[in-house]
Amino acid sequence: MEVIQNRLLAREEKMDEKLEKLEQEKVKLTEKQKEVDEIVQQQVTKLSELAHLSKDDAKKQLMDQVEQEYQSDFTAFIEKLKNVKKEEADKEAAMIVSKSLPRVAVDSVSEFTTKTVDLPNEDFKGKLIGREGRNISYFEKMTGVELIVDDTPLLVRLSSFDSEKRYIAATVLERLVKDGRINPFYIEKNYNQVVSEIDNLYSDKGKEALNMLNLPMMKPEIVKMIGQFFLRFSYGQNLWQHSIEVAKISESIASEL
Repeated sequence: MEVIQNRLLAREEKMDEKLEKLEQEKVKLTEKQKEVDEIVQQQVTKLSELAHLSKDDAKKQLMDQVEQEYQSDFTAFIEKLKNVKKEEADKEAAMIVSKSLPRVAVDSVSEFTTKTVDLPNEDFKGKLIGREGRNISYFEKMTGVELIVDDTPLLVRLSSFDSEKRYIAATVLERLVKDGRINPFYIEKNYNQVVSEIDNLYSDKGKEALNMLNLPMMKPEIVKMIGQFFLRFSYGQNLWQHSIEVAKISESIASEL
């Protein structure tokens, strides 16, 4: 946030310098325009006398000549005005975003392909592995997730590219650790229970998101779809939290317009 504000401040200072220079050029051009008007008036009178033209015809002839001579100056000035207007619009947009961001407070969670689960003691690793690796093999087969038991003290890792499977496996393992009984029967029992709760989790998270954004309740299938973002990640960022953050920023920007 501080980096963004510093960039905006630097950009604002640069913009002010450009506006000051443009104002100076505008003053010069105004003075030049006055000189041109005086010259035009003098030449109109002279042409009218020499060529026996009416005053209007003489003025038109001279204005055409002046327009040709100073066309490039006027065109350049108009282009500068267009650029300044665009930069002013960009500056205004940046200021709106900078005002909106501090109002939005959403936790940031990064998750890739692994998740850790804490253990009460090192002896639990032996329980997880089981006799001849029976427990760990059954757990991995049941959940579709790799259980990594290494020398890291008081924790194990779960590895999978599927964030939903990873969540289910972590929840199952946490319940097994809390219960203390680990064997194929309890692994399967807890697994089936967690899987049956997933739809409720999605519905709850969908409702939570709508409540956080002060939005009216929607159809159950839409609420569930929103909740499914809770177990979806993109570039390590949780889509559920990211969607809420974007919605809040959008609301804040709208209030500034």
